[in-house]
Amino acid sequence: MKMHITDTQNVQNEEYIIKSLWEYNQNYDNVDIKPLFISFTDESNQIVAGLVSRTWWGSLEIQYLWVSEQYRKKGLGKQLMLQAEKEALSRSCHMAYVDTFSFQARGFYEKLGYKVYGQLEGYAHHHTRFYLAKQFNKPDSDHVIQDLDHVLQNEVTL
Repeated sequence: MKMHITDTQNVQNEEYIIKSLWEYNQNYDNVDIKPLFISFTDESNQIVAGLVSRTWWGSLEIQYLWVSEQYRKKGLGKQLMLQAEKEALSRSCHMAYVDTFSFQARGFYEKLGYKVYGQLEGYAHHHTRFYLAKQFNKPDSDHVIQDLDHVLQNEVTL
């Protein structure tokens, strides 16, 4: 047996390891991983804001959320999050989670109802990483989807 150490990404090996882990996890519950990508584009079809996430095991995992500096404070981030939550509800998710650094968007997520459940200090020796989650109220999910539809229809004007 040999151990290999490298700083060069090997997509094939990475995919094999992830696939193997999910196959193991499948023994404990159905692994229904679905990617979710939402974006806004400008007139020249360039992405100006986007959200990369996935749903699995009844949860929405927000992996990346980005808004171009010139489009910040215009409601795009909120729109992306609300649309992701709406899609998560349609996929029978009961919660969402995200992490962010102290110099990023903790307050933004808290305004959307996310609560800090953990933190790690010392990134780059002076930043804190916050872990936030939000529970979706299942009995009200149809009502929540209707509310989100209303907000989404009336939110962004660029």
